[in-house]
Amino acid sequence: MICCGIWGEDKSGKSSLALTFPKPIQHLEFDLGGYDRAKWRFKKDTDGGFVTTKPFVVPMQGTIDEVTIKQSKIVTGVKELWYEFLVEYLRFLKSEMVTGVIDTGTLLWETICTAYLQEKQEIQLDPNGNLLRSESRLRVSLLPIEYREPNIRMRGLIYQAKAHGKNLVLTHHSRDEYKPMTDFKTGEIKDSRTGERERSGFSSLGDSTDLMLHTYKQNGKFYCKVDEQSVPTALVGMEFEDPSYDKIAEAIRMIQGE
Repeated sequence: MICCGIWGEDKSGKSSLALTFPKPIQHLEFDLGGYDRAKWRFKKDTDGGFVTTKPFVVPMQGTIDEVTIKQSKIVTGVKELWYEFLVEYLRFLKSEMVTGVIDTGTLLWETICTAYLQEKQEIQLDPNGNLLRSESRLRVSLLPIEYREPNIRMRGLIYQAKAHGKNLVLTHHSRDEYKPMTDFKTGEIKDSRTGERERSGFSSLGDSTDLMLHTYKQNGKFYCKVDEQSVPTALVGMEFEDPSYDKIAEAIRMIQGE
């Protein structure tokens, strides 16, 4: 049983690597398109029912009719999507599936946070969707202290997979890395781009995973590199061409002397 995070640029082989994990696999898809690009490599498994997928479509926000599109700050439908996912995830935990793939964990994390914001907004609104008189303005973001609840929900998904003896793979998008840096013109310290890329999503994922893998494409070939916070630590920095679960598991066995 293993919990693994995979991150990288678009079309760098994240979904393909995730689908090499032990079968049968339940694939839970927020980032539509990744599964369709990867599934051709696993036709025998998909045809045989050893890999199944379930899409979760993030709803558009605002009011749309035949004439107009009206944007709104009121969040709708995201809480419902979160509960739809949660029901399917609980089914996976109770099933005979060996591995769950959440594709991507970045969009799941955004869904969890936005669903909680929707819950906060609903407390402020009457049944007609109007702001209560006791409320001065509508909430449009979470306060830093309020991320405790989304953190609990995300960790709960990971720990439940471990408690039920399931492999769990969470793919992630990448983003520009920002760090505090000195502005040489003004002398001020402010967050600036470093020129590097980092994983986008639940920041504490590394504390809960066994492996963190960075996928990339170079000279037409796919690779992954083992990031920090992976165990065993001797794996960190190791690179795999055309990566797969079997190749990584073999490296772990060799390091552990099995």
